[in-house]
Amino acid sequence: MRWLRIRHLLDPYFVLEGPTRAVMFSDVLSDPLIIEVDLKVKGATESEDGYLSFLVSPLTCSGMLSRVFKCAYTTKHSRLEFSLGHIVSSVEATIFVRVIDGSWPHGLHGLFTVSTTGFSDRNTTKYSAVVGHERIALLDSGGQEVPIAGDGKIKLSRNVISTENCGEVIFQVKALEGDIKVVEKDTIFHPLEASKSISELDMGFCKMEVTVFWSRVSCNP
Repeated sequence: MRWLRIRHLLDPYFVLEGPTRAVMFSDVLSDPLIIEVDLKVKGATESEDGYLSFLVSPLTCSGMLSRVFKCAYTTKHSRLEFSLGHIVSSVEATIFVRVIDGSWPHGLHGLFTVSTTGFSDRNTTKYSAVVGHERIALLDSGGQEVPIAGDGKIKLSRNVISTENCGEVIFQVKALEGDIKVVEKDTIFHPLEASKSISELDMGFCKMEVTVFWSRVSCNP
């Protein structure tokens, strides 16, 4: 099982969303995962749109331990960097966040992230970058207000991750004023093969309920 994340340098003007489920591919060279990128600069009309980046690339990796692979692709007008997390013995976590008491203050933006740990984080070599050292952004509101619905649900840009079934999922929320951190809270979940886990975070100005639904990774679309 692997998760895929694209690093982008155009934030907050270019924010990627997803994935909506775990990304899977075979480690067989004849059956790679194909990544397609089609980025355009919008013109006055569709016919005047210009290409920023267009590429099609196969991705394969294998191994007995979870680790992070990094690669970069250069096209005529841009350079794209990819981070690919190869996660073994994994389960899928679908995350939902809801404000249950208080409110998120005006003027503070939010950064919601997760990181994972597992067997591989305790058995690393100097040649491998472990998955647990990577923080995955679920929502970075930037200079905008945190998107909260009338029922308190927070609209995450991404809410699905994968983790080793013997590890931990560390969910973290930062409230910032500009670049200054005002509050930082986190909570730890232990993976399950099914069912759900619930935890609460007290930010001081509001309380949030974090719900994680666990499931085995399915090979079916």
